[in-house]
Amino acid sequence: MGRLLSFRFDPARRYFSMMLADRKREPTAHDDETYEFCLHLIHGLQTGEIKGFSNDGGDLAQDYPRLMELLAQHPVPGLYDVPDLNLTDATLPQIITAIYERYVATRRTEPEQVYPIAGAQAPVLQVADRPADKSQTEE
Repeated sequence: MGRLLSFRFDPARRYFSMMLADRKREPTAHDDETYEFCLHLIHGLQTGEIKGFSNDGGDLAQDYPRLMELLAQHPVPGLYDVPDLNLTDATLPQIITAIYERYVATRRTEPEQVYPIAGAQAPVLQVADRPADKSQTEE
């Protein structure tokens, strides 16, 4: 089995965070430059061990294609289990793809635009048919 990751996703910000569940707490920092701020590898400051991953400050909808390229160029070793995504023994690209497909690609972030159907019952010029307000027309 892979190493167990706890998982969090904020759909409004398209932000994910995954931390190793069985690791001792310690101060952490993250690596930004390797993955062009699309992904942060969270390292323990005392041990240097990878403690988790996040895309804090990024937007998975926009960053996903480039992030996959960067992960192909700079792979993160290891297999991980993410029960919240029903994944076991998954690579980091597989996990991020699952997040993208489940939470970003299949969901719209903006409400759908609904336009009236031509010939609907309400008259189109209803407002223009009302008498003008004299206070607005007098000088």
